Amino acid sequence: MTGMTTVALLHAINLGAKRQVPMADLRALLGDLGARDVRTYLQSGNAVFGAGEAPDLRGRLEGALAERYGFPVPVTLRTAEEWREVATGCPEHLSTEAVTVAFLGAVPHADAVAVLRGRDVRPERWEVVGRTVYQTVPVGVRNLKLSHAVLERVLGVSATVRNWRTVQAVAALLGG
Repeated sequence: MTGMTTVALLHAINLGAKRQVPMADLRALLGDLGARDVRTYLQSGNAVFGAGEAPDLRGRLEGALAERYGFPVPVTLRTAEEWREVATGCPEHLSTEAVTVAFLGAVPHADAVAVLRGRDVRPERWEVVGRTVYQTVPVGVRNLKLSHAVLERVLGVSATVRNWRTVQAVAALLGG
């Protein structure tokens, strides 16, 4: 991983009074773990950084966050290249509407995707692409039938969701 640019997505932080992780603290914590040139976007746990030799970076970051804040913070990592693929890979049939992106912890099993396809979530539309779910948001995020919790439960993998604007803004932080 020498010199690899990485994106870290912290799950479910800064949404309420009890799960606060200040971005300055996140930048410092990542620096303590050997990350370089750490930049964050918004207050929702999006960090871009250079990673050196960092075996089990995700596990070490999750452990350090739990130790510092006293609650578990799942983390999803993507390389810069993987992020760029997500930022340019929204299926065309979904790109005419507002879209959110769920970053999955693993590729979901085909049987789980089939179960998800069996759910009536209209007017929402969605597509699984590898470890990513692109989803339209026709009636607003708060009214989603295919919520973050449903994705995790039905697909059997961890997920963290970002809106399309955030996906694009992090892509801009990555440059190139």
